[in-house]
Amino acid sequence: MPFTSASCASAAESVAATGSVLVVEDPLVSKLVQAVLKKHGYEVKLKTEAEALAWLRAGASEIGVLLTNSPGPFLEFSDRVPLLYLTSAPNLLLQTAFRSCRVVVKPFAPEDLARAVGALTAPL
Repeated sequence: MPFTSASCASAAESVAATGSVLVVEDPLVSKLVQAVLKKHGYEVKLKTEAEALAWLRAGASEIGVLLTNSPGPFLEFSDRVPLLYLTSAPNLLLQTAFRSCRVVVKPFAPEDLARAVGALTAPL
């Protein structure tokens, strides 16, 4: 199915209902991800690993998707936070530890990123 802005809009509505996209990546990739997802209507929060862990441990309930290239530190949240694993070399053990996970391999097309967020936020 070709990527359309309509599919992004409905995915963005879903993430708005379930929370924002928490991005924990290196600064350059974070800015690119933020630009792509904001263009498709997503709310994006950029955090360092330490900031994100503190925020999640404090009970941040507005997170709809965690997007990171390093999911290991977030395993304690694997049962409640969907993971978008953005990596050039996926680790199968890490990705299967999360109840809900999509992998986007670097380099990636913006459409693939938006589609993966949409898949993680779509109603069951």
